[in-house]
Amino acid sequence: MKVSVAGSGYAALVASACFAEMGNLVTVYTPQPANTDASIREPGLQAMLDSNIAARRLSYTLDLNAALDECDVFILALASSSSTIDTAFSIAKSLGEQATSEFVFINRTSGEIGFTEQLGEAINSELLTRNTGLVIDVVANPDFLKEGVAIDDFMRPDRIVLGVSSFETRSKMSELFKPFSRQNDRLMFMGIKDVELTRFATSAMLATRVSLMNEIAAIAEVSGVDIENVRRGIGADSRIGYSYLYPGVGYGGLALPDDVSSLIEKAEQGGISPILLKSVALRNEKQADWAFKQLTQVLGSVSGKRIAIWGLSFRPETCDVTGSPAIVLIRQLLDAGAIVAAYDPLANNEAVGELASQGTSEMLLKKLSLSAHQYDALPDADALVLMTEWKPFRQPDFNAIAKLLRSKIIIDGRNQYDPETLTQNGFVYRGVGRGDR
Repeated sequence: MKVSVAGSGYAALVASACFAEMGNLVTVYTPQPANTDASIREPGLQAMLDSNIAARRLSYTLDLNAALDECDVFILALASSSSTIDTAFSIAKSLGEQATSEFVFINRTSGEIGFTEQLGEAINSELLTRNTGLVIDVVANPDFLKEGVAIDDFMRPDRIVLGVSSFETRSKMSELFKPFSRQNDRLMFMGIKDVELTRFATSAMLATRVSLMNEIAAIAEVSGVDIENVRRGIGADSRIGYSYLYPGVGYGGLALPDDVSSLIEKAEQGGISPILLKSVALRNEKQADWAFKQLTQVLGSVSGKRIAIWGLSFRPETCDVTGSPAIVLIRQLLDAGAIVAAYDPLANNEAVGELASQGTSEMLLKKLSLSAHQYDALPDADALVLMTEWKPFRQPDFNAIAKLLRSKIIIDGRNQYDPETLTQNGFVYRGVGRGDR
């Protein structure tokens, strides 16, 4: 098929690369020059883009007419931002103004329930005004990609959820997604609005599991219980399982917080009191304070203290710091007069930009140093805080850590380390829901 993808963020580029990898001819359209250097965003993506460009299955254009030329499928996959909705409707209007043949319009851009149908109306109203006789079918196909493993998620999906309105469009979608679903049961067809709510509900369910586990961890801390034992006991129940049962410093990113907020707003607009969803969001906000509270309990005042932080991105294998609990912690520490030395394999620069965008003053930012190596953040630090579970942090050299730190204190925001081993080696250890050590 000839597939055009509108967008230049990681989701659009992942979709473009994966569709091209399966033999489709893919054109990436964006009103501005696309950022094709995607290696810092998604592992393996740049190599896949380059190989498909070399094979002439993938190209980029700034011209919408070129993207529409003999197009079978047009996919809207814009990155979420304050201007996303306006851009989406602008592109939809332009499609209606310029289309000369029929294609299937697939929306993978997040919006409120009904957003996909609204985009379809914007396209078809322009076609009607032009008296073209064309009608564009629309499909809702939200992505469930996790940053850092998005290519694997796309190539080997748990399910492919498609909102369609006609049998003909359903057949075209089956053909397009067949290479990613050798087992037909992975294709799930339903109504367009059903798909949109499925996406929101998925985020809400995952966020609920995280927040509930963090609340149980808080109970464990005051009850002298090790939450890791509790987690294993809960996860062994086949009705529950282990996924998203890891206590920590809260969920971040853009999708979960935004989707939960959107569902809350939608419920309130419909006269429903979303008691549970509000509690999920509130629990997550409180969880972001966990690391700072542990530091003040162990150190007393953090003013003038040097704190080392490992991990700045909201999850490993990405440079995305949107909603990252590490950013919250850094702001809390700087505001309290602490000195911060931080390291992240990818997100050092992004962290500074995020802090500046949140209004952190240049004077406070001078108290933040970013290290080129994880151990460079440790010398003379009064404590080490693990905030993101990057692989290089899983089995560090604790002898080296002990020598470099001023005080042998580890605040483990991801429960990566063994409390007994560390305490036997003279460390003060605090994990989420694991009590004092």
